[in-house]
Order: sequence, then structure tokens, then C-alpha cells
Amino acid sequence: MNYFLFEADDHDLNLIFSEEELEVFRELWSENISVRGIAEKMSRKTSEVALLVFDHAERGLIKQRDRSLHRL
Repeated sequence: MNYFLFEADDHDLNLIFSEEELEVFRELWSENISVRGIAEKMSRKTSEVALLVFDHAERGLIKQRDRSLHRL
């Protein structure tokens, strides 16, 4: 049996970010704000910001921080 991420439609994630939102995200990330804190400041779901972190980390657009995922 395979597991599919976000297979259910009830997640209702908005995975589109404007250039302005990306600038805010990068600034907050560089200020070492938590993923939850960034989500709150951006009025986004924590899942949306966590996926943005993953995307930017994979692309080398943000620096790694000394925080584990359980402290989102």
C-alpha cells in the first residue's frame, strides 16, 4: 500500500506565495522566528510555511538553522 501526501482534499492548503510574502518569509526566517511564529505573522497555516521551508531549503535559498522539526 502506498501513502500519498495531501491525498485528502480537506487540508485546504494555499501553496501560492507572492513575492512580497516570500520577502517577509525570508526576513522572518533570518531573524530565527519559529515556523509557527512565521505562520502567525503571515496569517498562514503552519503546514504551508513548513512546506515553504522545505522548498527553500532544498533549493538552497535559506540557511539551515540549529532547530529541530519538533520545535516548529
